[in-house]
Amino acid sequence: MRSVVYVALVTGMLMVCVPAVPRASSAGDTRAEVTNPDAPSLSSSVFHADRSAGSAVRDRPRESLVYMGTRVSVPPPTPPGGVSGFAPETSTHPGHGKRTAIAVLSSALLPGLGELYLYFDSKDWGTLARVPLFFAIEGSLWYGYYSNHDKGKDIEADFRRFADEHWDLDRFLHQHPCCNQGAGDSCASWQDYNKNCINEPNYFYYTPKEMDEQEYYENIGKYNAFVFGWDDAAEWDYDNPNEFDEYDYWTPHREYYWSLRGDSDKYLKRADQCLMLLLVNRVASMIDAGWIAHQMSKGEDPEAGWSLRLRTYDEAPSLMVSRRF
Repeated sequence: MRSVVYVALVTGMLMVCVPAVPRASSAGDTRAEVTNPDAPSLSSSVFHADRSAGSAVRDRPRESLVYMGTRVSVPPPTPPGGVSGFAPETSTHPGHGKRTAIAVLSSALLPGLGELYLYFDSKDWGTLARVPLFFAIEGSLWYGYYSNHDKGKDIEADFRRFADEHWDLDRFLHQHPCCNQGAGDSCASWQDYNKNCINEPNYFYYTPKEMDEQEYYENIGKYNAFVFGWDDAAEWDYDNPNEFDEYDYWTPHREYYWSLRGDSDKYLKRADQCLMLLLVNRVASMIDAGWIAHQMSKGEDPEAGWSLRLRTYDEAPSLMVSRRF
């Protein structure tokens, strides 16, 4: 730049120093100059003029237009909404690190909120389009969780109520073959049953409801040992040597009770799956918001990533496609 300016100044000084050619003052002078036989006529060629005329032409100061080439900065053409392959707009947001942190934490709080925050900063419609998608998924999953959880809990209350009406501990201690032995006896308590019947075929450890409700309500329907506590259980035939193989352990009440438990577990598992998908939705939104913020932060450096720019050089403008790593 300094050399160009210096050449321009020197040229200007030379032009100022060269004396100007006086102009003709009258028509007579003009005619005399035109009819001067020593001067080349319009019909004659300057190449055939005498040396004096040629030297006169050569002695005229050369006039030239000096082009002081400069580089003009032109912003990159960026279509509305941003298109891949174009450098994104430079954000005026204070610090891309802070912006990324806010976006990720917002998505962790509510999926789609981070994308909404970035949209106000970038005005990118592609970013805004993600917001209703994450909101819709979040709302659907929460609805699925509460509906399945409430349905499962309602059925759980039903099967517990049914068990309390049709299963009894005293009946179990009296009808169990280990306690009765065909003589009409019974175990004195559930502790007595757990102690004395541990080696019998129809045995499983009894857990009272006062100690663990979840275990209690599962065991009385799951294991054959507790069928003797249901009010529709048949009496054990001590005289039949094949009674262990022929006894009907699945009574109608037990089957109905177990079907209720299955329905309750099915809905509660669906609710748990909704909770897992809610977590997945948050993680996906956090990753997405972080990626968008990262792409926006690259736009703060005009040379970062892929860019399409119009450049003007000394000779002609050019379109430049570049990528900076």
